[in-house]
Amino acid sequence: MPEGVIYGGWSFVIAAYAITATGLTVYAWSLFFRLRRLREEE
Repeated sequence: MPEGVIYGGWSFVIAAYAITATGLTVYAWSLFFRLRRLREEE
């Protein structure tokens, strides 16, 4: 078995993409509502 190779690691790849997508979604949601509140205050 070669060193540095992960076999059966697709669950980690899927988890990493899911965590990234969740983080980006939360950030986009936060940005949207902060900009909306800023426009309402003006």
